[in-house]
Amino acid sequence: MIIVCHTEFGDVVNKTVISSEDYLVGVEKCVSNLVNIADRYGTKVTFAVCPEVAKYLPKNIKHEMGLHIHPGRTEWRRIDTGWYAGDRYLKEHCKQSIDSTVLRDYPYEEQLDMIRTGKEYLEEELGIEVKTFVAGRWSLNNDTIKALIETGITHDCSAPAHAKPCHYDWSQLPRICMPYHPGREDYQKEGELPLLIIPISRMLFAGNVTPEVVPLVGLPWLKACFLEYHKQNMPLFHICLHSFCMTEPYLISAMDDFLNFVSEHKDVNFKFASEIREYDEITPKAKVLPYLLVGVNRNIISSFIKMKILRKN
Repeated sequence: MIIVCHTEFGDVVNKTVISSEDYLVGVEKCVSNLVNIADRYGTKVTFAVCPEVAKYLPKNIKHEMGLHIHPGRTEWRRIDTGWYAGDRYLKEHCKQSIDSTVLRDYPYEEQLDMIRTGKEYLEEELGIEVKTFVAGRWSLNNDTIKALIETGITHDCSAPAHAKPCHYDWSQLPRICMPYHPGREDYQKEGELPLLIIPISRMLFAGNVTPEVVPLVGLPWLKACFLEYHKQNMPLFHICLHSFCMTEPYLISAMDDFLNFVSEHKDVNFKFASEIREYDEITPKAKVLPYLLVGVNRNIISSFIKMKILRKN
C-alpha cells in the first residue's frame, strides 16, 4: 500500500477544500498531523511537494519527498469563497506562455522547464533525490511523460483511473488498475518507457480513495474498497490526499480510523511510491459484495444516476 500526499498551501473553509497560498497551515501544520498518524501505524507517506512550499515543510521528516506541479496562476471561486491557485515559485522562475493550471495545456519545452526547475529546487532545498511526481489536477499528456523521463523521474502518481473530466483524461484505464510502463505514443497504453505510472485506487461509483470524500460517501465505503482489492490479492492499494485536508479534525479522525482498519490486516506492506515495481500480469474483477455489506449509500447512488443521465443527454 502507498499513501501519496499532494503537499500544498490550503485549508478546509466552510467544508470546502481550498488550495491557496493564503493558507500556510496546509503545509506547516498538516504535514505534521499526517506524519503523526502514519507513524502511529508504521505506514509510509510519499509527499509530492509543490516547490513554493518547500521552505515551510517541518524539519527531519522520515518520509519520501517527490515533486508536485501546479502551473499558472488562476482565480477560483466556490459560492462565497475565492482564492488563487498556481505555484508562485514556478511562475517566477519559469517561462509560462499561458495562465492555465492544467499542465497538459503547456508546450513540451515549458513543461520540461517547470519539471526540471521544480525538481532541482527541491533537491537543493531539501537535500533529497526526487524520483516521484504528481501533476496538479491529475493532468498530463505524452509531452509530460517525455519531460519526466528526461529529468530522471521514475514514478508518476497522477492517474485517477477510468476518469475523464474536462481537465484530464485517464478514461482508457480500467477502474482497478495496477502500475504499468506507458507507451511512447499513448501514456494510457502499456509500453516500454522507463517510467512507472501508479494509478490511484478507485471506489465503486465513488472516485478516488481519499479521506476528503468521507463526508460525502462515508468511511465504510473506503473500507469496502480496500476489501475489494484485498480479498482478490491485488498487489497495490493507492491512497491519495491533499495535505491541507489534515486541518479538519473530522478528516484527521477519518484518516486515523482508515489506517487503523488497514493495519489490522497483517499481510499489508507499506511502501513509498518510488519502491513500487511493475507486477506480474493480474486480472482484477469488480467485487460488489464488500460495498453491499456496508449498506447502500444514497449519496453515491444518486450521483451515479445523475452522471448516467448527463452522459445520455
